[in-house]
Amino acid sequence: MNEPRHPNPEILRSSVLKLHFDAQSAELVRLRCEFILQHNIWYQRQQQILRDNQVLSVALLHATAINNSTVAQLQQVTHESQCDTLTQTLNRNIMLDRIEQAISLAKREQHTFALLFIDLDKFKPINDHYGHAAGDAILQQVSCRLQQAIRDSDALSRHGGDEFLLLLNNIKQPQDAELFAAKIVQLLAQPYQLSHGEVTLSASVGIARYPADAEHAQALIAHADAAMYLSKHQGNATAR
Repeated sequence: MNEPRHPNPEILRSSVLKLHFDAQSAELVRLRCEFILQHNIWYQRQQQILRDNQVLSVALLHATAINNSTVAQLQQVTHESQCDTLTQTLNRNIMLDRIEQAISLAKREQHTFALLFIDLDKFKPINDHYGHAAGDAILQQVSCRLQQAIRDSDALSRHGGDEFLLLLNNIKQPQDAELFAAKIVQLLAQPYQLSHGEVTLSASVGIARYPADAEHAQALIAHADAAMYLSKHQGNATAR
């Protein structure tokens, strides 16, 4: 009867070591494959994020452009609703609101303001002789001169065809309004440039002070208007 054969210890040890080595190699391969797979997933996600960000950036730029355009259109519509188209001064309704606001502020802070009614003398012959386009050009130049002469806190409106209202806020001394009116008369007496050459005009100015002459907006306008007609009738540049 044959006795059982025992494996050679050296061969057994070598086999075990080889199995351990193969197992470790397989684990390294598995780990490397898993790393590559995770890296590829991460890379794909990053690429997708970049693509999504690009789409979002384009959408944001588009939305910003639409918003800016909408804001600009809103500002334009608001401006047009508040201003006289020809002279770009305030219209009558907005000016009335400004005067009422000035009254409220003057009451609260105990100060005074003046309202100037400005009328261009002999303006109709300009329209009759040179045409309405020339008259419009003069009105635009008048508006430009007046707007450059006033402060940010003041307000200017076209009240009628060749009439303007000027709200002179927070005057320090009663004579300040008369001094400013005299300055306006000199300013508007400067020659106006038309396509055919120069023309000159004069202006009559009436002054109403709050609260000395009236305490309500319409009453202030009426007082300044009457003072303007008085100055025109008497041949004076200004009247109150």
